[in-house]
Amino acid sequence: MSTSRLAWYSHEICFWHDPGPGSGYVPVGPGVEPLRQFAVDPDLRRAEGLVKAFGVIDRFTTHTPTPASDEDLLLVHVPDHIERVEAASAAGAGDAGVYAYVNYHSAQAARLAVGACVQATTGVLEGRFDRAYCVVRPPGHHAEPDRAMALCLYNNLAVAARAAQRQGARRVLILDWDVHHGNGIQRTFYEDPDVLYISVHQEGLFPAASGLVLETGAGAGVGTTLNVPLPAGSGHGAYLAVMDRIVEPAARAFGPDLILVAAGVDASGHDPMGRMLCTSRTFHTMTSTMCRLADELTGGKVVFAHEGGYSAWYQPMLVLGTASAIAGLPAPQDPFLHSLEHLPGQRVQRHQERVIAHLEGHHPLLAARPVPEAGVPR
Repeated sequence: MSTSRLAWYSHEICFWHDPGPGSGYVPVGPGVEPLRQFAVDPDLRRAEGLVKAFGVIDRFTTHTPTPASDEDLLLVHVPDHIERVEAASAAGAGDAGVYAYVNYHSAQAARLAVGACVQATTGVLEGRFDRAYCVVRPPGHHAEPDRAMALCLYNNLAVAARAAQRQGARRVLILDWDVHHGNGIQRTFYEDPDVLYISVHQEGLFPAASGLVLETGAGAGVGTTLNVPLPAGSGHGAYLAVMDRIVEPAARAFGPDLILVAAGVDASGHDPMGRMLCTSRTFHTMTSTMCRLADELTGGKVVFAHEGGYSAWYQPMLVLGTASAIAGLPAPQDPFLHSLEHLPGQRVQRHQERVIAHLEGHHPLLAARPVPEAGVPR
């Protein structure tokens, strides 16, 4: 694919957003020695640096986003929510919601993250490029219309999806493989029949009791929410089985004309915020699958946006794997692969298989189709 058909969106100020010590996950107070926050964003700058060092970013045209406007944010968020984020950031510190700590630069970084996703989506819909990767912070998928949550200030891809609808997109597929459930995206589109939200996440991790298989949408949107809560310890085999047997058939049944991917990398085997076993090869394969699906279903129109990723040493390699797949390149040589790939949990297990089989037989988008005999995941 020509480099002119690939877009890379990032901004220096996104790396200046700092959710502070603890970010609500690590206690701050007596008996707790100060700890460098694992969600600080220079780690994402290291990821972009690795993509540059490998020459992969040369396959993309790079773009500097402009901040999202109030008009953009109001497609999803209520005015009081925007005012809280702006006020907390202007004060230099504080919690803008629930575990959504900010510093002075956070409000601008959050607008830039949304702006990148909206502008990338607009570019794809207008045919200026086919695929885009937004390497931005803060993440977005937990942010609800009326509150920030869990490091997420504004819901980057939810706003991008609404902007796409405003631009004439009829049906939008959002796939979210962040290790946590994207409650904010689900809440935004739960009754929208024209947005299919698929979340592949660790069962029962965060938020509590969110992302259950029984949550399939409401009203006109029944059947357009599809949750895949995989048990802790799921690895390469389970994730690729989900892609083959759940994501691909659901996407074909839905028939989108745009695909958005919440491409968190915190389902990796080295991530402190989850208990999954994915590797750079897993993310490379899933990304390649979505690019192929986009070529088949949407004329190539797909936008990937970075979400979670909290392993300072492994996140750069995972972002490189994702970027390489978007560029149509082979999976990079991964010096960490040997510590994960040989583990028995990388093969799909019976208790993981039961989740997949249940969805094949019961979810409205999948239940009507013949279920193929389960085989060994590739």
